Amino acid sequence: MKKRKGSAEFTLGKKEVKKPEKLFIGKRLFNTFLIIFAAIVLGYGFITFCFQTVYMTGPSMESTISNNDELVMNKLAYKFGKIKRNDIVAIKKIGSEDYYDIKRVVGVPGDSISVVAGRLVINGKHTSDDLPYSFINSPGILSETITLGDEEYFVLGDNTSNSEDSRYINYGKVQKSEIKGKITYRLSPKDKRGKVK
Repeated sequence: MKKRKGSAEFTLGKKEVKKPEKLFIGKRLFNTFLIIFAAIVLGYGFITFCFQTVYMTGPSMESTISNNDELVMNKLAYKFGKIKRNDIVAIKKIGSEDYYDIKRVVGVPGDSISVVAGRLVINGKHTSDDLPYSFINSPGILSETITLGDEEYFVLGDNTSNSEDSRYINYGKVQKSEIKGKITYRLSPKDKRGKVK
């Protein structure tokens, strides 16, 4: 295309408009707020629905778990799976507020349990000698055979000589709704950190 004589060429361009500094800072603050808010919501959800740290109080689970050990409770374990015999569980008895009891499940719904000559008997069979709760000096209500109903569990401390557990009337059988999660991991002390069995 030929240029006309005497015509001038003009280049039209957009003026660069600088965003005000305040707007930029405001946007950054808003984004930071969103990230913090999301972290709080996710953290709350994680603690409420997934995992939580709990502390062992007292000697009832010696020598498996010691007083003041910091533990991880898996709250999802029983949302998708069954409570099994030998699981170590966190229990919140009806009426208690923030305190969790840590015990081992020895009886599940339908089990018949008793103590005969100092030995724990489940469904007519003596428990294995290598289990920490196999020998019991104080049978409590297990001096007679008891049978667990639907959603009833029988729990013991591994240290049966120094444990308040389902053997005693004031503690009794544990309802499924009172079992809040499975103890899966020990965080501290560091020298004992690892899976809990």
